[in-house]
Amino acid sequence: MMKQAIRVTLQLGLLLCASLPLNALAEDICQQARAQQRPCVALVLGGGGARGGAHLGVIEQLERQQIPIDLVVGTSIGAFIGGLYASGHSAAEIAQRLQHTPWAAGFRDRVYRDEMPLRQKEKTDDFPINLDVGVSADGVRLPKGILSGQSLAEILHGTFGAYANLSHFNQLPVPFRAVATDLLTQQEVVLFDGSLVQAVQASMSIPGVVRPLELNGKLLVDGGVVNNLPISVARQLGVDRIIAVSIDSPLLRREQIESAFSITEQLTSFLVRAGVQQQLQLLTEQDLLLQPDLVDISTLDFANIDKAIVSGRQSAIRFVQALAGFSQSQKIYADWFSRFSHSSTGSIRLDKVALDNRSALDDALLLERLQLTAGDDYTERSIRRGLRQMYGLDTFERITQQLNIDEQGQAVLQVTAEEKSWGPGYLNFRLMFEDDFRSTSQYQLAAAYSRTNLSPWGAEWHSELALGSDKYLASELYWPLGGTGLYVQGDYRHRRDSQPLQDNTQLAAGELKNLEHELQFSSGWNISDHARLQLGWAWRDGRYLLPSVYAAQLQQSEIDYLRRGPIAEFIWDTLNSRSFPTRGIRLASSYAWLTDSALGQRVDSRSSRTELLAAKSWHDHTLRTRWRFDRYSSDSDSAFALEQFSLGGLLNLSGYPADSLFGSQIQFGSLAYLYRLNEQKISFINAPLYLGTSLERGRVRKDVFGASGGNDATDWLWAGSVFLGWDTPLGLLYFGLGMAEQDDSGYSDAVYLSFGKNY
Repeated sequence: MMKQAIRVTLQLGLLLCASLPLNALAEDICQQARAQQRPCVALVLGGGGARGGAHLGVIEQLERQQIPIDLVVGTSIGAFIGGLYASGHSAAEIAQRLQHTPWAAGFRDRVYRDEMPLRQKEKTDDFPINLDVGVSADGVRLPKGILSGQSLAEILHGTFGAYANLSHFNQLPVPFRAVATDLLTQQEVVLFDGSLVQAVQASMSIPGVVRPLELNGKLLVDGGVVNNLPISVARQLGVDRIIAVSIDSPLLRREQIESAFSITEQLTSFLVRAGVQQQLQLLTEQDLLLQPDLVDISTLDFANIDKAIVSGRQSAIRFVQALAGFSQSQKIYADWFSRFSHSSTGSIRLDKVALDNRSALDDALLLERLQLTAGDDYTERSIRRGLRQMYGLDTFERITQQLNIDEQGQAVLQVTAEEKSWGPGYLNFRLMFEDDFRSTSQYQLAAAYSRTNLSPWGAEWHSELALGSDKYLASELYWPLGGTGLYVQGDYRHRRDSQPLQDNTQLAAGELKNLEHELQFSSGWNISDHARLQLGWAWRDGRYLLPSVYAAQLQQSEIDYLRRGPIAEFIWDTLNSRSFPTRGIRLASSYAWLTDSALGQRVDSRSSRTELLAAKSWHDHTLRTRWRFDRYSSDSDSAFALEQFSLGGLLNLSGYPADSLFGSQIQFGSLAYLYRLNEQKISFINAPLYLGTSLERGRVRKDVFGASGGNDATDWLWAGSVFLGWDTPLGLLYFGLGMAEQDDSGYSDAVYLSFGKNY
């Protein structure tokens, strides 16, 4: 067995059954204690979220007083801290790992934008109210929890490192048990074998918040539901003495009960405390109960986990005399503590990669994104990166990993990919409004329905409906061609755009409306998750409805047009966010060669659009730059320009009304500075708030509709803004003051309120 197992080197202390002392494999967890003629001691750690830092403070004192532990039993955060301790990590090592544990990431199941394929990035940008409601012939279905538990699993794997499945948790340096709850029977479930990380995750899965973890045929949730201080489990395993650490939530004071949520929290605390009181009755005079003072630390207050550690340490110090009764000699403790010593090479040799694909997608597609090859060495971090690339397809509810040592001694990485149980059709939304408190306002409510996984390679039917100032109905069929990265696509869009116009005195001058049907067939190549090249043929049939000021100039109120021809597009996008990017670059460029027919003329036109957006951050400071170059030209100077581009509005020549400067050529550049005002907190809703300012310059040329103010000017126009930006879960909210270069147009400043619009 030793020769077979030594081929596998695992990051952060993979424990192999063959390398453990024989006494660790014994069924009697107290065997070593009996042999040393000392009491068999269990450490019982309760649940309580961020208050669990107190457990580490207690463990530090146990080490100082040379107290060997023969069994660790934990619930929820107690299972997390206890599992680390039982797996052979000292208090100092656990403290170091806690410092690098990204707790906030555990409340975000979606991968970051720069980890998604480009198509998923665009869908998330366009419809930020990502409720992911399942809609099918069976009706409307919702996810089983606010979180799927994917990020929680990543945190645990990153903290624990890689562990092969164990036939029994007695094989750990210190025997270990995690307590969970069977969601179907509400019975206590004591986990003692298999995947250590999954056992800890099951014990930490808050019901209704984190999706239940299916393990050994059971749906498991947080063990605190039935036993938040599992003294009974330790007692049943035959230990002589128990050190229990209780960190359950204190009851709220009268002034703290001010909402329905606080009432629910109080009722939950009643139930948990009642269970804890029953457990405390099992303690004897030989045992010790520690209850650190944690009244000021809430369940999710992981920013104060260091404070909880101090409270735990102080609690243990207060009982230093009582703990002295558990202490052992230097020789006995050194013999016990020697099992904590283990080496780590930082790499994992994978002999096999086994995929349990529970989705409609092809195995080859998932393995390609996993990017793990049997026989090569990998770090735990690279394995997690591969899993995130799979999860970025946004079609999976959960992707789990287990490392097994088979009968031949080979390391087998078992990856299980579960498709969303409420799919494969999903409904998401967008709400957008913009107002300059002067004369321009726009609003829109839109919904998108995606029917996913129509083919093993991820074919999709995607449709959108938008109502408001700009209305449209769109439908698209996207069909990948095997694993080549190539695809074909068909799009139809019917849109009705409305653009408010102003005269030189800043009074309303009517609306420019455009009604258009567009049909486009394309083929493309997904070069990578960040880059795409697409070629297509477009057919556009539309009509401009002109306001009176332009109808008089052109001597007609309607202009029918027909456009057709090839279009090329290239996108390269590494931004980590479209709303408030803090890193990355996005370059989007398109070029169209169209034959235009309007006003009795038929001309060949060329239309190009290029936008560059880049961001770089230093701590809470971000610099962001944006450049636009749009141009329409034709082979006839007298032809009506069917393509109109616009400037105006917040961060788009601030101070001018939204889209008030329009024409057939646009040049624009801006530089913005943003400072993050609020700290990132542990929460289900992370909504950063920014204070920013911008400097902008641009010009519009060749306005064929007739000059209005500076529209026809070839000179550059200066503008700037100061603003507050809030990245809410429902969309981007801006409130700002724009300042424009004053000229004949009379524009000088404007106040803006914008929601749901990216800049």
